[in-house]
Parts: sequence; C-alpha cells; structure tokens
Amino acid sequence: MAISIRGEYANPKKSPWNFENYHSDLERRMMDRLEKDPFVKKWMKRHGITIPWIDGQKHQRKYVPDFFVEYEDGKKVIIEVKDPSRIDSDDVQRKRKAAEIWCKQRNMEYMIMTIG
Repeated sequence: MAISIRGEYANPKKSPWNFENYHSDLERRMMDRLEKDPFVKKWMKRHGITIPWIDGQKHQRKYVPDFFVEYEDGKKVIIEVKDPSRIDSDDVQRKRKAAEIWCKQRNMEYMIMTIG
C-alpha cells in the first residue's frame, strides 16, 4: 500500500514552478525519477488538466492526472502513478479509458506507472 505523505518538492529543475506539491510517496519518487531522466524536457504536477469521466453509478466526475511530461523528442505524456494493488480497480480503469481518449484527441499519450 502506498505511504500517504504530503509535502513540497522544492526547486525542481524541469518544472516551470519553483516547487511542486506531492500527495503521496509514489508521487515524490516519480518527481525524483522525472528530474533525473535525461529524456524529460519538462514535467509538472500543477498542469491544469482536468479530464471528465463517468463513474460506476453513471455520475460525471472530474479527474486530475498526476503529471504532464514533455520529452526531448516532443512527445507529451500524461502519467498517473498508482500502487500496484489499485491498478485494476474499476474507478482507475474508468479514468484510464477516459484519459486515453482525451490524450488521443490531443496527440498525447497516457500511462499508468508504478514505482518500485
């Protein structure tokens, strides 16, 4: 299970902001990974992206994915970090499907990642 910690990631080099907030240890570790990845040009948690999705009770919801990432080759990706035990949940899969459609319409990719 993911450790639920919150905090401030200070002075990221590849984010346009001077800090980014994280809501779990998985998000913090992803920030470290994105900062160290030589192929990542830019990343941000405060990206302003909201994706509509429909939950199991047919209610419309709003999903804010974890990260927007732009790579050196120009590829743009939305990344959601999840604990492996949650990937197969109904809500995660519904959000994934909505995000994949949203990204495809914008020539972007969507990925769910786990951090080991």
